[in-house]
Amino acid sequence: MDILKNLIRYAVIATASVFLISCSSDDNSEEQQQTEQGFYYGENDITPFLKADDAWVNGNYNSIIAQNQGSTIIEIVLTGLEEGTYDLSAPYAFTYVKGGHWIASTGTLTITKNEENKLSGTFDTTSGSGVEGVNSVKGEFHNIPIN
Repeated sequence: MDILKNLIRYAVIATASVFLISCSSDDNSEEQQQTEQGFYYGENDITPFLKADDAWVNGNYNSIIAQNQGSTIIEIVLTGLEEGTYDLSAPYAFTYVKGGHWIASTGTLTITKNEENKLSGTFDTTSGSGVEGVNSVKGEFHNIPIN
């Protein structure tokens, strides 16, 4: 009887150990992507986000530009660059270029940090029109330079 109890006890310990080890989060590649400098975006809730080749803020026009291979893919025009939340429902406040121009009709952008001529934040557009199949675009940007 003692042997059976010990076998059960060891089986429970072994099972619990397997669960604890398998639940360990060693794969933090998405977390690293989200904190690395750059501009990240995705359409229709697809993850992980794609990273733009280049991104910057035009301080004279309060706009954020993201490009791939030298072509603009996202342009965001804001009313300011201070930390806070901005409405993206104004015409052409958010433009996504993908075989046409997708213009957001609903959404927000939140600037979480504006320090040392670098801007960080998130954006989430939940509706728009202009490109068939695109229903939403969201993303984040970390330490992109203000020119």
